[in-house]
Amino acid sequence: MGCAAVGSILVPLESIAKPSGKYGIGTQVHFWTDNSRSEEYTTSPTDFRKLLVQVWYPAEIRSNYQKTTHLIYPKKSVKKAVETTRIPSGFVKHGARLMSSAVKGAQPIRDKKFPLILFSHGDGGSTVQNLSQIEQLVSNGYIVAACNHTYNASITFDKEGTPILYKRNVTWDQQADYHRKYYTNQLIQYRYEDIAFVLDQLSKQELQEKIPNHYFSMIDFDKIGMMGHSMGGGTSYYALLNDNRIKAALALDGWFFSFSEETAKKNTNKPFMHIGQEQFIDPKIVGDMHNTEDGLENFRLYNFILQNNKPSYAVYIKNSLHYTFTDFKQVYVQDKALSFPISSLGTVDKAVVRNTINLSMMNFFDATFKDKEFEKNLYKNYENEVIFIYNEN
Repeated sequence: MGCAAVGSILVPLESIAKPSGKYGIGTQVHFWTDNSRSEEYTTSPTDFRKLLVQVWYPAEIRSNYQKTTHLIYPKKSVKKAVETTRIPSGFVKHGARLMSSAVKGAQPIRDKKFPLILFSHGDGGSTVQNLSQIEQLVSNGYIVAACNHTYNASITFDKEGTPILYKRNVTWDQQADYHRKYYTNQLIQYRYEDIAFVLDQLSKQELQEKIPNHYFSMIDFDKIGMMGHSMGGGTSYYALLNDNRIKAALALDGWFFSFSEETAKKNTNKPFMHIGQEQFIDPKIVGDMHNTEDGLENFRLYNFILQNNKPSYAVYIKNSLHYTFTDFKQVYVQDKALSFPISSLGTVDKAVVRNTINLSMMNFFDATFKDKEFEKNLYKNYENEVIFIYNEN
């Protein structure tokens, strides 16, 4: 997509690259309520946990099918973003025009089962913050399910389309004054319970809407993995530790701060991959994750995980920062004259990021779920930009 002008500020955004796999992509949005859990962010005892859930699946697609937008409720999403940030309105509005490769409600592939990957967004993120990876997985024969972690997502919606914005949990905040990790501990567990609930719903033959669950016959329930960015990476590793249904986990620039040293030193005997900035090797390297006391604790715990969990894989992208590992890096066209400055995306080329993440992700999950050999020489083409470490024994 082209650039829209906002006075003297350009809005250089483009839709994410098309995925490389052979399958078309169908998608559907659901609004589910977990009636077994009270809503921790509100005070009413009658409030139960409500989630916006999106599922992507291999589908029969024709060339004339209308693709969906990248964002759910794009106009409402960008309107709220303008109201709550200082970003120029034209910059944000242009984001409403970004497109995906998915078709809403498309006919699913029949008589074939696929592995399921659950996705957890970062703190203040959304289900579609890593759509590049989601579509790459689905086009190559995976089903992906994600939820907006209500009140921890930047914005989500109820079934009437009413926006629900991010906010912190006041009770957890007060307890965190006495225990440094309390807030993150509570949040990671609460987010995992969201994911576990979504998996429970997908495992039933009828969905909450009282309609047949067509995902049920498509999912291979013996092949379930999880991935996420930042806090979602920590949530994914929590699931790997605590849920026997989760057979592998991948974290993008993960936040593992909530774990104790004892927990971080556990061996799940299940595959784990981390893809992140070079500062995960050494906090003295320029980066934006390990420059604080909490960041150094995250670094320490991450390295316990890498050393003790078998097998573990680590991929480090040079000149990257935290939001390099989201679609912000992919949709924003850097280095345009007079463009709105975003300093948290890193200077590494977006194609290197996209190819490295997608190749690593597919290599990891295909080796785990599709009996393909893990290709350790995959990174030779990027040896100047990427460092790879493999801990098997």
